[in-house]
Amino acid sequence: MLFRSGNTLGLASGVGQAVTVFSPAASSAGYSQHYSLEVQRQIPAGFVLSVGTLDSHNIHLLQSGINLNQLNPSNYSLGAAALSQAVPNPFYGNGGVGTLATANVSRLQLLLPYPQYTSVSESNANTAASIYYSFYFRAERRFTNGLSVLASYTWSRSEDNITGASTAGASNIVQVTGPQNAYNLSAERSLSTQDVPNRFTMAATYELPFGKGKKYLTGGKALNWVVGGWSLNTFGIIQSGFPLGVTQANANSVIGASYQRPNATGVAAETSGSTDQRLNGWLNPAAFSVAPELAFGNTSRFLDVRGPGLFNIDFSVFKSFTIREKIKAQFRAEALNATNTPYFGNPGTTVTSPSSFGII
Repeated sequence: MLFRSGNTLGLASGVGQAVTVFSPAASSAGYSQHYSLEVQRQIPAGFVLSVGTLDSHNIHLLQSGINLNQLNPSNYSLGAAALSQAVPNPFYGNGGVGTLATANVSRLQLLLPYPQYTSVSESNANTAASIYYSFYFRAERRFTNGLSVLASYTWSRSEDNITGASTAGASNIVQVTGPQNAYNLSAERSLSTQDVPNRFTMAATYELPFGKGKKYLTGGKALNWVVGGWSLNTFGIIQSGFPLGVTQANANSVIGASYQRPNATGVAAETSGSTDQRLNGWLNPAAFSVAPELAFGNTSRFLDVRGPGLFNIDFSVFKSFTIREKIKAQFRAEALNATNTPYFGNPGTTVTSPSSFGII
C-alpha cells in the first residue's frame, strides 16, 4: 500500500526535494502606464506625414524561476572549502531523499534559507518592471492614381529586469531560468531581449495604368486580357539585431544561482567588419574574464552588442481576370526575400565554450 504523508510531517515534508511555491503576492495586479503623442500633416502629392512617440512603464510584472533557497552572500566569506565540508545531517532518518537522505551533508546545505530542500523556486512573483520609449516617423500616400505607399521608421529602447526570458533571435543561446543573484534583482536590469533600436518598414502597391478603365491601352477585349489588371507589390524590413547576453559555465550552481555572468575587462566586446567577415568572430573573447566561484560577474544581463540585423525585401506581381460578371480569377507570382540576403542567427555567447563563443 502506498502511503502519502501529505503535510503530516510538518516542516519535514518533502525533505531533500526541489519544490515550487506560488508567490502570495501574485494576486496583486501589475500596473501599466502608456503615453502617446502624434502629429500628422498632409503635404503635396497626396502624402500624409506622421511624427510621434509611444512610451510605456510597467511595474509588478510576473516572473518565475527565482530560487528563494539561494545561499545568502553573507556566508561567502567562509570560503568554498568550509562550505563544502561534510557535517552531521540533522534531517537524517526523516524520510529525506537525495543528498539529505545521508548521515552527512555539506555545511552549505544547512546554511540555506530552507535547508530541508535543495531549491525553492518561486512561481509568478510580481517583482519585475519594464520601460519602453520610442519615436517614429511615418509617410503614407493613400491609393491615388494606382499608387499606394507606406514607409515608417521607429527608434526605440526597451529595458526590464525580467529573468528567465528567452533570448530573441537564436536557439543556440544558453537559456537562463532565473537571476544571477536572487538577493540583487536590480542587477538584472538591462536591455530587454526583444530590444530593437532601429526598424524601417515599407510597403508599396502600384496598379499599372493599362487596360480597361485605365489611362493607356484601353481598346479591345483581347488587349485588356493581356495588359490589364496587373499590379506590382513590394514589402521590405530593415532592422537592428537583438542584444546579446554573455554567460559562462555556472560555478555558482552549488549555491543555488541560476546562472553566472563573466566580468568585463574594459576591452570592446564588439568586433569590426562586415557580417561575412565576423561570422567566426562576432565577439571579442578578450572583453571578458571568467568570474570565480562565490562571485557574480559584472557584465550586464544583455549587452548593447547585437547579433546580425535583418534586411528583407519581398516582391510580387498580381494579375486579376474577370471571366464572367460573378467569376474572377487572379494570377500571382511572388518572390520572398527577393534579394536573396541571408539572415544569420546570433553567435554563441558562452565565454567558457571557446569552440563556439562568438561564432555564428
